[in-house]
Amino acid sequence: MTERSSGESAILWTRHSLSVLVPAYNERHNLALTVERLMRALNISVEDFEIIYVDDGSTDGTGEVADRLAADHPEIRVVHNSSNRGLGYCYLRGIEVARKSSFVYIPGDNTWPYRSFLELFGNLGKADVVTSYSTNPEVRPVGRRILSASYTRLLNVLFVLRMHYYNGLTIYPITFLRSNPITTYGFGFQAEALLKAIYRGLSFIEVAIPIDERT
Repeated sequence: MTERSSGESAILWTRHSLSVLVPAYNERHNLALTVERLMRALNISVEDFEIIYVDDGSTDGTGEVADRLAADHPEIRVVHNSSNRGLGYCYLRGIEVARKSSFVYIPGDNTWPYRSFLELFGNLGKADVVTSYSTNPEVRPVGRRILSASYTRLLNVLFVLRMHYYNGLTIYPITFLRSNPITTYGFGFQAEALLKAIYRGLSFIEVAIPIDERT
């Protein structure tokens, strides 16, 4: 199910191309499974794409797995951080090296199913920003669900919005991300990017997608 917001498009979309950032820290057993799902979905839903792996200083061989995947797939590029820098840093690094017109961050932990990728990528170009929220949050631990719900309610009150979620998978125009860089490296970097997009007048849609239990 897709829910649309009102608002005029602030970005001219010319081509459906997408850079997919996959940051990974010690995800050796999940990385190949993540890329298999991603590649299947991207090959049938996006005209032109690339996958950018950022190995965030992993110590379990994740970097080597990423290098092997890149050797097998020309669409994949790998960036290695010398030490663990966190998701916000990896996000900025991915934006810096991206070569396509749109950009999305996908976790490397194999928690998003193939059908969710199809739904998300299938909405590329229908608005400036395509964001998402989970249809089955019950698969996550109770503590995390309470924290996420409280965080969403707080931001909705503070910014007078009615968003379902602020930390979902979200596609942005790369030009917007480069001209409005995030300043938060921690938990709030995704909300910062989304709120900036909304208040800069970019149009957006919210897409409801399922999530898998972490493997």
